[in-house]
Amino acid sequence: MALSDTIERIRSGVFHIVCLDDNGNRIASGTAFSSYGYLITNAHVAQVPAGCTVWIRREGDNQNDGFRIRGQKFRFRQKSASDDSNYDFSILELPEVTERGNTHSFTMRTPGDYRVGQMVAFLGYPFEHQNLSCHSGIISSFYRAGPTNVLQLDASVNVSNSGGPLFDIETGEAIGVITRKATGLTRIFGELREAIKKNIAVVESATRMGGITLMGIDPNAAFTASQNQMLLTIAEIERQANVGIGYAFSVEHLMNDNLIHSRL
Repeated sequence: MALSDTIERIRSGVFHIVCLDDNGNRIASGTAFSSYGYLITNAHVAQVPAGCTVWIRREGDNQNDGFRIRGQKFRFRQKSASDDSNYDFSILELPEVTERGNTHSFTMRTPGDYRVGQMVAFLGYPFEHQNLSCHSGIISSFYRAGPTNVLQLDASVNVSNSGGPLFDIETGEAIGVITRKATGLTRIFGELREAIKKNIAVVESATRMGGITLMGIDPNAAFTASQNQMLLTIAEIERQANVGIGYAFSVEHLMNDNLIHSRL
């Protein structure tokens, strides 16, 4: 079966998890997929702020479509999980999503008989995209990271692809779950981003205690604006620095979980 045919058959089972603030602005996002009656994603994607609104949508949904739930209630829907220092998965019970009409339910298959060099593909919602995207590539390595069986991919994994299904291009079976991407600059970008956010927080705190103006210009506001622009620039540089290396953990870790195992 051609990859395009496989995608047409399975794409309805892939969802976009978007965290919104009280003004409806996007805070963060990730990907999830329906399998065995549950919604599957990464643990780090499911760790949403309690006060946010979680919007779970599918490609084609506008602002009035999909399912919305407050962050605190979303957390209560998690039925099993493994943190991101282990298998990085979250199993959520959200029938409002998984039982939506015409939703594909992924079956799982352990990648034990796959080989280095074999073609695979994954679906997700990278960056701030509203449209579902497919990327394909090869398995470039198998290795263990602590207790986790990892598939290293020669494919373009980007921010917000986390939680999406890595699947067999012929059968559409999920063989892995996409997790964090990595580049040589990942740690440096993270440290720089946190430093800038701390700078902004210090200035905003000082502003609340009383600001000053110099020749009609508020230096605190100007500094904050420049720092926010730097955050946007860092995000764009990081995007362009994608070296085409991604990672997924094997679905065998999900299949061994009691919730999923009982439904196999």
